[in-house]
Amino acid sequence: MRALVTLLIVLAAAFSGYWFLGAHYFRQGVENWFAAQGEAGRSAEVQGLEIGGFPTAFRATSDTIVIADPSGWGWQTPSADVSMPSWWPFRITARLPEHQVVDTPRGQWDVTVQDLVGRFGLSPSLAPDTLHVDSGALQATGADGTLRLGNLRFDSARGEGFTHHVTLTAEGLGLEGGPVNLSGGSLAVEGDITFAERIDDLPDAVAVPIDRLSLAKAELRLADAAVTATGDLVSDGRGFAAGELTLRLENWQAALDAAVAAGLIPANRVDMLEGGFRMMAEDGVLELPLTLSGGDIRFGPLPLGPAPRFR
Repeated sequence: MRALVTLLIVLAAAFSGYWFLGAHYFRQGVENWFAAQGEAGRSAEVQGLEIGGFPTAFRATSDTIVIADPSGWGWQTPSADVSMPSWWPFRITARLPEHQVVDTPRGQWDVTVQDLVGRFGLSPSLAPDTLHVDSGALQATGADGTLRLGNLRFDSARGEGFTHHVTLTAEGLGLEGGPVNLSGGSLAVEGDITFAERIDDLPDAVAVPIDRLSLAKAELRLADAAVTATGDLVSDGRGFAAGELTLRLENWQAALDAAVAAGLIPANRVDMLEGGFRMMAEDGVLELPLTLSGGDIRFGPLPLGPAPRFR
């Protein structure tokens, strides 16, 4: 009996030592993540960081977190809760509160979201292998209007080399702002993202540039219109997306009206686009080949707007 008690005491002491050592490295990992934000040129602040969860988990909680990028993008949250089981430190769960703020170059968005949870799966080397994010109802309100989602789900899984397979689905999509008032929409995206380098740990994932995006399908449905995009894009010498995309528009007239009302297409180009679309459409369905080159998106010789940046 005495030997058993002694063994239990030794095991408890050993596990306690393991937990406190693990908690030290867990805190270090969180601090390294914020330091990596700074090294990437961002401002990153966290208040009230605490580590707990003994004995079943390593758990980091905090008060206000503010991250800002010189480009104008940023994120603020009044609290955060990140944890991993102490017996299996290869699964991270992050929970965020109902109210958050997202900064964009066009202004600030106040976000209200229900049950937002992210789960990371790590390899034995602590490199991120999988990511799953889901939420309930979401509402984002800014100067341009209001975006609503009934639910949101995002999944990413590491494939071969530097490639990750990603899917995104959203239901109950609605847009309100100015003359736009759309509801009952949905979004479904599937593709492969190839990064410029291997992501070896979570701090490394802060600002890894994209080399290639292979878009199997991105389908947006709103009201009576649907837009589907497919294609392959690569990063050009200046970091802009370059390549070919094909847009398929069902009920293209409704889609064009919504794009103009949302400010995506200048009003002074509507007549020219509408005339061309009528000549190209078949049974109300229109396929548009788009070229991304030199930092611009073009339909034939007509520039439609700036290309997104991959780097």
